[in-house]
Amino acid sequence: MSVVWLDGKFLPEAKALIPATDPGFLHGRGLFEVVRGYDGFAFRLEDHLERMRRSARHFGLRFRPPPLAPVIAELCRRNPAPDAYARITLSAGGHLLVVARRRTALPASWYRRGAKVLVAPWRRDPRAPLAGHKTLSYLENVLAHDEALRRGYADMLYVSLDDELLEGCATNVFLVVRGRLVTPALLPGILPGVTRKVVMELADVRERTVLRKELGSAEEVFLTNALIEVLPVGRPGPLTRAVAAAYRSAVLNASGA
Repeated sequence: MSVVWLDGKFLPEAKALIPATDPGFLHGRGLFEVVRGYDGFAFRLEDHLERMRRSARHFGLRFRPPPLAPVIAELCRRNPAPDAYARITLSAGGHLLVVARRRTALPASWYRRGAKVLVAPWRRDPRAPLAGHKTLSYLENVLAHDEALRRGYADMLYVSLDDELLEGCATNVFLVVRGRLVTPALLPGILPGVTRKVVMELADVRERTVLRKELGSAEEVFLTNALIEVLPVGRPGPLTRAVAAAYRSAVLNASGA
């Protein structure tokens, strides 16, 4: 049975109980973050926690966590999960839950030959009140991502009312256009991805409005998030390969591996 951490205690999963009346369960009022654990090391954990702090302030939630790096490391050891999916969940009822399990990897062929993506058949309004935050009201993204995977695609991309490319339901997106690496500018409705931030520290990236039609004509496209790192869409090009290698080096340097 998996071990989790709930409100300061390591517990068997079946004994980690939250009241049924918690607003996180009843109304999806709460936040979450997903971090990848590399042999117990949670890469860029503080960036994830800072994003959760910003969203907690925005929604009026109390968030004062204890040090969570040793919590994640211990969960990775106990479960065990050398390559881990670690999730931090904050409910509006004041409960903080951390889980760490073995990460389910994407097909290796997607990294070698490139993955495929779908574009959502509906438009997203970036002014929507939950856009740009990782809230527990996440069913739209879950359904979209599940549908993409079921059909053999890596993710489903969202487009704005003005036909601007925004983000994936679980990823940020980068394109190479006329030899230049670009990514959609952080409108209010685009999640400020931690992996996106790392890529922008490692490479020369221009933030700007990106139209949907550029997706088909771009020389290279790749997706990012904490779990998948840098995933090429279509045949991997030289910039995509360079960014992926630089990201992996950043992980190894940070973890001391």
